[in-house]
Amino acid sequence: MRGTSRTSIAFWIGFVILTLVLPQFLRTGYLINALIVTVTWIIFALSFDLSAGHVGTVSLGHPVFFGLGAYVTALAAPALGLDYVGSVLLSMLAMGVLAYVSGIAFFRIAEVTFAIGTLGALIIAQLLANNAFEITGGPMCTQGVSRPVINLFGLTSISVTEPIEYYYLLLPLLFLTILVYRRLAHSRIGRAFAAVRQDEVRALAMGINPMRYKLLAFAAGGALIGALGSFQAQYITLVCPSELALSYTLNLLIIVFVGGSGSFRGVLLGAIIFTVLPRILETVGNVPPAYQQLIYGVILLLVIRFLPDGLDSVIERVLARRRGVSREVSDAA
Repeated sequence: MRGTSRTSIAFWIGFVILTLVLPQFLRTGYLINALIVTVTWIIFALSFDLSAGHVGTVSLGHPVFFGLGAYVTALAAPALGLDYVGSVLLSMLAMGVLAYVSGIAFFRIAEVTFAIGTLGALIIAQLLANNAFEITGGPMCTQGVSRPVINLFGLTSISVTEPIEYYYLLLPLLFLTILVYRRLAHSRIGRAFAAVRQDEVRALAMGINPMRYKLLAFAAGGALIGALGSFQAQYITLVCPSELALSYTLNLLIIVFVGGSGSFRGVLLGAIIFTVLPRILETVGNVPPAYQQLIYGVILLLVIRFLPDGLDSVIERVLARRRGVSREVSDAA
């Protein structure tokens, strides 16, 4: 146990140092942007996995909170005179409340129907964003979103314009997402999540209220995604109905289930693979986007067929084998 604790501490120290130092070695805006996209998908996938991997409720409408969080920042935050932090907190609070309220309705229906219902909500939200020209600008998008401004206790303000500045602005949200994910997954709440995922009837018999924990996971994920949508709006400086597109859902499913649902390491691995692979296909193979989606689909089918627990299960088996060998060597000594 003590060795495992040391390994865990060393991993987290290395992870934090890597995320802080890595941009200093990337010389081009393209690579910095690729790094921002990677971190964005890590946050997106971890928030999605809170429900999909730990509670067992797969919401196909998860991007609703991303897109609406972006619209809240683009439309409401300027009217309230909020800076970057205020905008992020507003979107986080609004999407957390929306997820909680909508979850009360959606979790009263069966699992497959739940997934279809959330998918319907996503499609409806995108249609509304496309047709509400006076509010959202429709297909022309909500343009001219202000770039992030951070007010320091009213004494001065900092404007963010460079890609590397955006990256460091995104890091606190990444660390917050990891903290929330870990605290919920590896605690008494996490054990309740596992009980609900495995058997709701038995969990109820044990005194665990499945609805309460489903809502907790759903609302926490919605709040984190709302904050990410706020960042995205201020990074791109416009918000379009495409932020509510079904493609986000497909990408999330690939990341989480290829990497390994319910596993931080698996989701992290899936997000990195998903963001690195397209650039390899573009630069090396010159593969058009349509064929890239086909390749992703094939990868997902192969993993589901031969590795139902995702790539993380392979890593876990290798580590378990190494631990077994190390234990045998120590016993022999």
